[in-house]
Amino acid sequence: MDMALKNDDVPAKLKGFLADTYVLLAKTQGCHWNARGGNFFGVHKLTEEQYEELFKAVDEIAERLRALGEEAPVSLADMLGLASLDEAKEVHATEDAVRLLAGDNRAMAARAKELALDADEADDLATHDMLVKRIEVHDKAAWLLESHLG
Repeated sequence: MDMALKNDDVPAKLKGFLADTYVLLAKTQGCHWNARGGNFFGVHKLTEEQYEELFKAVDEIAERLRALGEEAPVSLADMLGLASLDEAKEVHATEDAVRLLAGDNRAMAARAKELALDADEADDLATHDMLVKRIEVHDKAAWLLESHLG
């Protein structure tokens, strides 16, 4: 039996990855807005760079979905329904927020790796390559955030 993914499995999983990216964007921006304390400036600047990168990534992922013939989610409710990451529901102390964002970026790197392997198996090399880049971005983001924790 051929274990290759059906062509529609990758776009469906990519929708979830898009939703998680959108949730992480919102959480990162929330940390940026609410950072305070001795490490304020470093966290403020780092999270600004990260949410700007995530904003571009959301667009790239959505456009890849469209290239695959799928509709991108259009509402926040759709995004939250597809996401595996939890949205932030409160302002966290800056150190806690940084720890949360680092963990979310580690989870995103792992999810991107799993989906990249699925895309490769489905012979979807463009999606595979995009996700390999996302692995690098999320690994680096996690490392930079963790470095703020000491």
